[in-house]
Amino acid sequence: MAAVLITGASANLGLETARELVRAGHTVWLDSHDLAASEIGARPVQLDVTSDESLAAAAEAVGELDVLVNATADLEQETFEDDLAGLVRVLQAFLPLLERSSAPVVVNVGGGPASLSAAAANIVAVQYAKAFPNVRINAVEPGAASVVRMAQIGQDGPTGGYFDADGPLPW
Repeated sequence: MAAVLITGASANLGLETARELVRAGHTVWLDSHDLAASEIGARPVQLDVTSDESLAAAAEAVGELDVLVNATADLEQETFEDDLAGLVRVLQAFLPLLERSSAPVVVNVGGGPASLSAAAANIVAVQYAKAFPNVRINAVEPGAASVVRMAQIGQDGPTGGYFDADGPLPW
């Protein structure tokens, strides 16, 4: 099974996604600032998307990673630039671990249709999918079903797309 990190997981979406992935047998690391991780069978990890030191420490703690659920754009940052910077910083910090995986996957979670955070998630997914063709990198609408579906796509799955629980969405 896969080693999964869910960032921005203190929101209900992150907790529900973690619960589903733990139930499916995955090892889940949860960026949660409360005790919810251990309550659902996940492993807690602390990270601050604004701190390189924090991200490096979190990457070291996780050690091996197959799937990154990057929900930092769903943290209701103050600006589009904050959303975009958070997504990119997390992705950059964990790419070295993902590149060692045999089936690396990144799921960027946007903030909902027509939001700036959805735009940030899509921009990052498209550009990084081009730059890292061996990593499946996609953006999804918020919702545990769509995140869980894309987190489990594997190496033959799509990359550079935008999805909801039912499949691809136009961008």
